[in-house]
Amino acid sequence: MIRSPTVWVVDDDIDDQYLIESAFKQFSPPIPTKQLSDGEELLASLTETPELPRLILLDLNMPRMNGFEALEALRNVPAFQKIPVVVLTTSNRAEEKQRSMALGADGFLSKPPSQQAVVSMLEQLTADWNLK
Repeated sequence: MIRSPTVWVVDDDIDDQYLIESAFKQFSPPIPTKQLSDGEELLASLTETPELPRLILLDLNMPRMNGFEALEALRNVPAFQKIPVVVLTTSNRAEEKQRSMALGADGFLSKPPSQQAVVSMLEQLTADWNLK
């Protein structure tokens, strides 16, 4: 049986998408993901999906609709307000973290530098958000 995507990864960098997806595939059982490239694609997909994600990993720096804009739009739709969103970005700037949290993010993490660090970070997120 194929499970619906549990985690949606919203990032315009296909290398980062791949790293996150492959890390989640290492889990037992593997955690299914859906890859999206920007906020516009995220919002369109949310309105069309029969099953909402249990967690969204959201990059900030993307074309068309960036992470801040997507987060704000997401939190303005009652049906999407309770979906956990963790900002996952290359930034570690305090003002970006503060803005993300003010817009309704449930967490803010800097992208790890290695695949093993990605796996460790995702293991913690899986435990924190009870994704298994």
